[in-house]
Amino acid sequence: MKKIIVFIAIITFGISANAQTNSNRIPNFRVNNFRVNYDVAVPLGQMSEDFISQMSWRGVSIENRWGIKPKLSVGFLVGWQVFAQRVDNFTQDLNNGNAAINGNQFRTINTFPFQGTVHYTFTEDADIMPWVGLGLGVAHSNQVMQVGFFEEQRTITSLAMTPQVGIDLPLNRVTSLTLSTRYNFFLHSNQPFNYSFLVFSVGIKSRYL
Repeated sequence: MKKIIVFIAIITFGISANAQTNSNRIPNFRVNNFRVNYDVAVPLGQMSEDFISQMSWRGVSIENRWGIKPKLSVGFLVGWQVFAQRVDNFTQDLNNGNAAINGNQFRTINTFPFQGTVHYTFTEDADIMPWVGLGLGVAHSNQVMQVGFFEEQRTITSLAMTPQVGIDLPLNRVTSLTLSTRYNFFLHSNQPFNYSFLVFSVGIKSRYL
């Protein structure tokens, strides 16, 4: 009898411990979560060809997601990415080709996206939790080209569209490490080129009720 009781106690403890481990490991997507990301960006397309081609190591973004169904959430993303590059001994046409200036150029783009987002996660019960998402909104950008004392600056407001894919790696019941990639396409009119760049992010997710 004692052996049976001990056996049942061991099984019960094992099931309880396993359930507690799963509870600590798996975030509940029915609740909300807040994310802070460090972002690295790679310019693409005309942005890379015509203005800045160097990778940006200076980026940050924050997200909030509200769970509306077990695997579906809506929210927002706010970010800041800084691109910078020096171009030596470059001749820049001015005034529609009627003038030119030569020298070492310093080019920068500061861009700030503000987007509403929707995300879908594929599983709620795994060590690795993949998800996909889409952001849509606007981006405010400041583009500067400087040669000596001459500076050309443009302030640009764009339509911003951002498909995104990532994974969450649960660390405990509340916190997860998150890895993601998103493609940013900023469409603006009356400008020489649109912005497109690929962002690689690593961040921390914290869930709350």
